[in-house]
Amino acid sequence: MQDSRPRLASAIVNAAEPPRVHAASVAALPDGRLFAAWFGGEREGSTDVNVYGAFYRPESGSWSDQAVVASPEQTSSDLGHLVRKMGNPVAFMVPSGELWVVYVSVTLGGWATSHLNLIRSADLGRSWMPATRLVTSPFFNLSTLAKGAPVAFDNGDIGLPVYHEMAGKFGELLVLSATGEVRRKVRLDHGSRSLQPVILVKDARHAVALQRFAGETKPPRAWRSETRDGGRSWSPVEATDLANPNSALAALALDDGRLIAVANDTEDERLRLSLLASEDDGRHWRVIHRFEDREEFLGNNVSPETLRPLLAADVATLGPGPQPEAVARNAEQNLCRGETCSWQYDYPYLIRGADGDFHLVYTWNRSFIRHLRFNQAWLEARL
Repeated sequence: MQDSRPRLASAIVNAAEPPRVHAASVAALPDGRLFAAWFGGEREGSTDVNVYGAFYRPESGSWSDQAVVASPEQTSSDLGHLVRKMGNPVAFMVPSGELWVVYVSVTLGGWATSHLNLIRSADLGRSWMPATRLVTSPFFNLSTLAKGAPVAFDNGDIGLPVYHEMAGKFGELLVLSATGEVRRKVRLDHGSRSLQPVILVKDARHAVALQRFAGETKPPRAWRSETRDGGRSWSPVEATDLANPNSALAALALDDGRLIAVANDTEDERLRLSLLASEDDGRHWRVIHRFEDREEFLGNNVSPETLRPLLAADVATLGPGPQPEAVARNAEQNLCRGETCSWQYDYPYLIRGADGDFHLVYTWNRSFIRHLRFNQAWLEARL
């Protein structure tokens, strides 16, 4: 029976080391737990970055100790190819009962020359099979990256939202078999303007795709397209009224047909993270809650002296996790360059558990993965 009392709870997923983390995803396990995956190291793109994982028990409201689930060294050994840096893991359950993590790796160059790799666990993350490489392109198998939550097809196939960054920027849908073979890849856009799609399934044939703005046109707005044939073809993208400062977003389709999204709904920077709702399949959006909001500092130079007391107040609201002193220290180190500081909240990932609760993870000030859990009653009070 669903709890009729509105509930919103917060926790920190990761430890204080490594000092820089990003791009979390979360999967609901069949035993009621959650599994989160993210990457971390001294900085994004450094050779010491690993993919980490941790487990959440709903009854305690806290996360387990983190553990490395994929490293450049182990991935290089598994694949027989050099891997120098890693990023963007997407964790999800598949119909067979396995837990999968698809993650990005790079041998030479930047993210535009990336590959996708897959690790699988038959025991819900206690152990992992060797990594395999997904062959997603005949052109040297380069430049496919992942970010969005997968969707399920009726035949057991898995639709993984991916995107391309070499000589263009556009979203795609990568279709995998239940055993991990690449079936096909469908473009959601063309050109150099969109990234990191999320797919919102309405029924067996109808779905909506929202994509991050990555173009030059003004004003910057999230893109929208839709399919009426089960994802085999997609309408041309159109601009929504959701402001997007070239930043990832997350979204879900509710049972009543409405859509909700979590996004940086600004035209500049990532100082605000909002919960929004749409009643017209993602064309128009209205804000129903602010999870984070420091937009009053947009365009202003913030000194460490101004940052510290505000940061301390924020840390007090984060819930279980590392010691507050370590949280504040990491955040200040990552947010300040000399005498100039700025907040940053980004890369949301949103799922709904089997019990109906919603789970949001995102990068909190470049330093920690924040987890927010809210129930249907909390959401309905804002819709």
